[in-house]
Amino acid sequence: MRVDSLDFIKRLNIFSILFLISFGILLNVSASSVEGLNLYGDNFYFIKRHLTAILLGVLIFNILKNLNTEFISKFSSLSIITICITLFLVLTYGIVVGGSRRWIDLGIVNFQPSELAKPLIILWVAKQISNDISDDSDIKKFIRSIFLPLFCAFLVLLEPDYGTFASICFILFSQIFFSKIKIIYPLFTIVASLIPLYIVAKSSSYRLNRINTWLSGKCDIGVDLLGDCFQLNQSRIAISSGGLFGLGPGTSRARWGSLPNSYSDFISSIIGEEYGFFGLFLIVLAFFILLTTTFLIAIKEKNEMKKLIVVGFGSWIFFQTVINLGGAVGLIPITGIVLPFVSYGSSAMISIFVALGLMYSKDYE
Repeated sequence: MRVDSLDFIKRLNIFSILFLISFGILLNVSASSVEGLNLYGDNFYFIKRHLTAILLGVLIFNILKNLNTEFISKFSSLSIITICITLFLVLTYGIVVGGSRRWIDLGIVNFQPSELAKPLIILWVAKQISNDISDDSDIKKFIRSIFLPLFCAFLVLLEPDYGTFASICFILFSQIFFSKIKIIYPLFTIVASLIPLYIVAKSSSYRLNRINTWLSGKCDIGVDLLGDCFQLNQSRIAISSGGLFGLGPGTSRARWGSLPNSYSDFISSIIGEEYGFFGLFLIVLAFFILLTTTFLIAIKEKNEMKKLIVVGFGSWIFFQTVINLGGAVGLIPITGIVLPFVSYGSSAMISIFVALGLMYSKDYE
């Protein structure tokens, strides 16, 4: 087998994902145990749900990868209309957690539709751009491709969920940028995304304060460490305490309440604390391999729709990885975005397996 063969690249791609999932399980056993015991009287409450989401995600992945891409794409219109309706219902009937109305109570679990919107938007955009219609101009393809995704993104913004909104817009921009549509239209996508983001951010004192705190740089000079800079300060303490090789598996001190959301938004801080710089290096290396192989698959893909699906998946992983790791050390504002394949989050885990299944679905004739 040649080193540069597509089969080898795909094997390496899957291997990096398996490494991230395995490392994530190990991390969540430690990071979520204290809060699981405090809230539900069960150290393994969160890890059991995490494993269930992984198993369900793997099942969905195996179903999708054995289906024909063309067959799956026939449901793209129904899927995106359904998710738009669901996102609208969330604003009316969804439950409020942490000041945001993002979840639907399904009884045994809270479901976050905005996460599922990502793979469905990836499929929709890929299908619309790749449609070969004789009198279809770039502007027609562009408008048809972005209208419903931007509507979904706007509904997400109203929840409010700025991180997911930004993720959707970045995915949308990337797919259009790597398509055959002229460059001016992807640039328009950026402008169309920033305007509502700015308006809603200005209307929320909490979100605006987060941005102003980051821009002011006061967290970097030790100001307000128990106020606006509390989360970032605790994250940095956790990472720095790990040193080169970490304190050891299961020895995190941050999980005892000093760092909120240590098993989801700040899982990278636990990596630094328990496994040190070496552990963070391994995670970054795994994501580098995952992203490199993903975009190599996209380059080698001859079919336009499959290529854009792969690009959508890759841009999703890239954006959330940069935002999560960057937020943990203060390079960018904290947004509450999880680390793909690693962090706890059932809806996020299942949704990313949906995208992976679309990426590996069978080529059509």
